[in-house]
Amino acid sequence: MTLALQLAQRAVDLDYRDFPSDAKKWAREAIADTVGCALLGANTETTASVLNAGMEVAGPALVLGRKQRLAPLEAAFVNGTSGHALDYDDTSKSLSGHPTVIIIPGLLALAEARGASGQALLDGYIVGVELATRFARGVNFYHYEKGWHPTATLGIFGAAAAASRLMGLSAGQMAHALAMAASFASGVKANFGTPTKPVHAGIAARNGLFAALLAEQGVGAGPRALEHPQGFLEVFNGSGNYDVDKMLTGWGDPLDLMSPGLSIKKYPCVYSVHGAIDAAIEINGKNAPAAAAIEKVVVHMHRRRMLPHVQNPASSALNAKFSLPYAVARALITGAVTLDHFEEEALHDPDVMKVMSLIEMVPHQDDSNDYGAEVTVVLASGERLKAEVASPLGRGPEAPLPAEMLRTKFLDCASRSISAAGARATFDMLLDLDALPSVSRLTDEIEAATH
Repeated sequence: MTLALQLAQRAVDLDYRDFPSDAKKWAREAIADTVGCALLGANTETTASVLNAGMEVAGPALVLGRKQRLAPLEAAFVNGTSGHALDYDDTSKSLSGHPTVIIIPGLLALAEARGASGQALLDGYIVGVELATRFARGVNFYHYEKGWHPTATLGIFGAAAAASRLMGLSAGQMAHALAMAASFASGVKANFGTPTKPVHAGIAARNGLFAALLAEQGVGAGPRALEHPQGFLEVFNGSGNYDVDKMLTGWGDPLDLMSPGLSIKKYPCVYSVHGAIDAAIEINGKNAPAAAAIEKVVVHMHRRRMLPHVQNPASSALNAKFSLPYAVARALITGAVTLDHFEEEALHDPDVMKVMSLIEMVPHQDDSNDYGAEVTVVLASGERLKAEVASPLGRGPEAPLPAEMLRTKFLDCASRSISAAGARATFDMLLDLDALPSVSRLTDEIEAATH
């Protein structure tokens, strides 16, 4: 049996009735968070550019945050881009990327087009996350460190599986969709910190759905497109740098959605720096050091979090989201890191600019502490202020964002595109998603509330 068919059969065999209630709750919250992020990103220049670049096929699927409806493939592309435009959407340790923003845009558009229920969407989402993350376990972290953007290159398999599930495709049909996704996968980390990064998410969301739609139409793909000598695993990772057994074992026991789980972001910037932000805010809360008194700041964290673009000082509102020096300096000086801190004006704060130039980064290789951070501030007086965070808040189901914080984040994001009353109603609907007889009720609510 080919690898694509083995993966597809495991996905088809998953039963919604067996999913723990906690997993369904976590899935609803992750979906709500991503819809909020898409509503936030709806009015960015990147999203507008994608819309202006040929998204002209009218259809039943809503462009979130805009009074516009497109064909499902186009809507998936636009909503995937807007959901990732401000890098505020959830992440997965297994994927080393952002799963929900790849899976939900296609599912949402498909559910509208097919008249599907909220439960069908939730089921497809959980299955999609499981397939994407199980596949990722077999290729990471080599795949990530090689330079691929796993959100797109691996997330696309989850998007294809999720759409296949909602359409009720057989294991054989889903296997063709996965094999096609191997040809559609793309995205390199060299484009991080640029508007192309969120477009990766749009492309993967669109192409995952496209693969499933083609499979439904009977379009075939190479049965061994994943394990062939010139297939995905050899081309993207290379011999000796993947483990098929890790992809195939342990499905649903527990769901990857629950362990290690998804991380919902507290701050609107790259997740690699969240532990360091938490530590810097702790120092500010206890000591509030003045910029003039700071002589040096040392950030100690896992080498995997210190990608070249993460180490760069901020030079634009966009790349500030990927700049550890900016995020830590902002947290030390302000005691908070918010959406407003990634506006162009905020970058020119003289105190933040000064502290940003004083930050040193020291990597470690302790994989048991790969998202934690230690921040030490050395003052001109010789005093040393230190804080250590083992894991940032929101890091998986064991340390979820408090319910009120999740709600506050959603309302803050969504209210940039829809009315406050509409944002509240939408959030409540999303947290009760599996009770919706039709997903269109949700998107109709969003459309009616759009500014």
